[in-house]
Amino acid sequence: MRVLMLSHMYPSPVNPTAGIFVHEQVRALQNLGHDVRVVSPTGWAPPGLTRWASHRDVPGTDVVDGVRVLYPRKLSLPGARLGTRNAQAMLLAIRGPLRRIHTRWRFDVIHAQMLVPDGWAAAAVGAELGVPVLGTAHRADVIDLPARSAAFADQVREAVESIDQIATVSRAIREAAEKAGRPVRPIEVVPNGADTAVFFPRDRREARRRLGIPEDGLVISYVGKLVPRKGVDVLIDAMGMLRDRMTPLPLLVAAGVGEMREGLEARCSEMGIADRVRWVGKIPHDDVAWYMAAGDVFVLPSYSEGLPTVACEALNCGVPMVATAVDGTPEIVRHEETGLLVPAGEAAPLADALERILTDHALRAHLAETAARVGRDEYTWDANARHTARLYEELVR
Repeated sequence: MRVLMLSHMYPSPVNPTAGIFVHEQVRALQNLGHDVRVVSPTGWAPPGLTRWASHRDVPGTDVVDGVRVLYPRKLSLPGARLGTRNAQAMLLAIRGPLRRIHTRWRFDVIHAQMLVPDGWAAAAVGAELGVPVLGTAHRADVIDLPARSAAFADQVREAVESIDQIATVSRAIREAAEKAGRPVRPIEVVPNGADTAVFFPRDRREARRRLGIPEDGLVISYVGKLVPRKGVDVLIDAMGMLRDRMTPLPLLVAAGVGEMREGLEARCSEMGIADRVRWVGKIPHDDVAWYMAAGDVFVLPSYSEGLPTVACEALNCGVPMVATAVDGTPEIVRHEETGLLVPAGEAAPLADALERILTDHALRAHLAETAARVGRDEYTWDANARHTARLYEELVR
């Protein structure tokens, strides 16, 4: 099967971790024998907009870990000022390149990541070329966008009703997509996964030695962006509550970058816990597993998620989790089975759950064992690719 993967999120020399989950899916499809190439539009803006200067460093074409990638330029403006015209800009960016590619490499299916703008544009080009389109909805495209305005809601509806087959990463996202419009075919749930060659149970002491983390004592690990949606501020407040309950206070090791870091560091200093929080910044994707393995518990305090790939990875590492019960997260973090669920935005329940896992060794061992089994059985990129390939075959037939 020849697959043209379309995604505005994909690794590049400028941002090697962007859309890494799409890349993992592509590699898994290739491992099944499918010929997959990627088109990933990158921003273009007038030279005076220095904020977008990094886009000029993205090459026109590249090979990323054996995957051929084309990076056509797409009109972009700061602050999402294009509004619904962003989808039209996507269509303008891909129409010519996809037509040219199809003349010399006749792909069988277009797979678009995100229904808007990617899927909306792919549906138009697919109709012109006579090529079926699969669109994967992740969360923002069917939950956040329709809530912004009636115009966005109409555009999402158009995407839902014009894409040949829609897949969603969770049951919760499927329900949202079904409310957004009338899909051509029944929507399939195809969960994200983890690369089992990277994410598997590892020795905790070895992980801590490798990362320079003290081998004794309890460790909470977090990997993700430091942005409001991720709820890291609530995690810091929960750490402040644990300071009065647990001696010594567990060490929080937080990997990731984002606009909130300076404020979070200031908050830690105000609460007197700065010495118990280690900010490690941006890390290579292959190091994520080591940071997970170093922790006694992995925490995901988000306000919203689609189906968080990072949770799939933690499962496969055999690490118990504390996470917020939002969107598709409860499908992975099953309360009392693979982790504990808490309400979003509330520090007290988060602190209670962390304390419970960290002080109950038997519970922690049970959750870790179940997590590893569920991850291996249900949340791998191999399983994702096999399900996705079946959808391709049905579309082509």
